[in-house]
Amino acid sequence: MRFKRELPDLALECIKTDVQRGSISDAAFVLDALLPEFPAGSIHIIDVESDLHRFGPALFGKVKDQWVICANNGLLSLLEEAPEFIAAEQNGWSKEGGVNALLRTFLPMAKQLSEQGDKGMKSFTEIQEKARLQPVITDNEVRATVIYNDHFGNAITNLKKEDLDQVAKGKRMAIILGRHDRLTRISQFFGEAEEGDVVATWTEDNYLQIGIYHGDAARLLGLAKGKMITVELV
Repeated sequence: MRFKRELPDLALECIKTDVQRGSISDAAFVLDALLPEFPAGSIHIIDVESDLHRFGPALFGKVKDQWVICANNGLLSLLEEAPEFIAAEQNGWSKEGGVNALLRTFLPMAKQLSEQGDKGMKSFTEIQEKARLQPVITDNEVRATVIYNDHFGNAITNLKKEDLDQVAKGKRMAIILGRHDRLTRISQFFGEAEEGDVVATWTEDNYLQIGIYHGDAARLLGLAKGKMITVELV
C-alpha cells in the first residue's frame, strides 16, 4: 500500500464509516466524534468531496491539537470546535491531484506534516463556509433535525443533552416523531426497550438519537436525514 511505503514510520489507521456520498456534514459529524479518541499531533485525511479542481486548494486545519487534511469544501467550518489554524497547500499538489486527491495531494501533505510540522505554513482565510444546523429552542418546545443516520438506522439529531436540560428543568416531555409516534422519556440505553420498540437515547457525544431496538428507525419511521423532530415541554 502506498501509504505504508511513503510513511513507513507512522501508525496508520483506515476508518470507513457510514457517510452519505458527498456529504460533508456527515463527514464533519463523524470527525467530531473521532477527534477525542486520538492523541495530540494525529493527522486525519478526510477524503469526502475531494475534487480539487472544484474545491481547491487543499487545506491543513489544526483542531484540538490535531491536523485535518481536506478539500476546501466547507468541512472545517462545520466542526463543533472551530479550527485553531488553517493553512493552504502551497506546493502545487492540489492542481496535480485534481480528482485523485487522496494519493496525489493528501498523502504528500501528510508526509510534509509528519516530517516538518507546521514549519513555513501561513494562515489561510479564504475558506468555504457552511452553516451548522442548530435546533430551535423555546421555553415550551424544541425543534431538532436529524443530521445523521448510522448503519443501524438510528436517527441522530442536532439536539444536545445540555441544551435540552437547560430548557426542560423538570418539565414533562413528549418527543413527537410523527402523527402517531411519540415518546415520553429518554432511556439510558437501547436494552431498556423490548425488541421492536421505539426508543430515545443519548449518543456517547450527548446527541439525542431515536432508534428501534433491533429495527431501522430511519426507514420504518421515516426519520431520514433532514427530518424534523419536536420535543414538547409542559
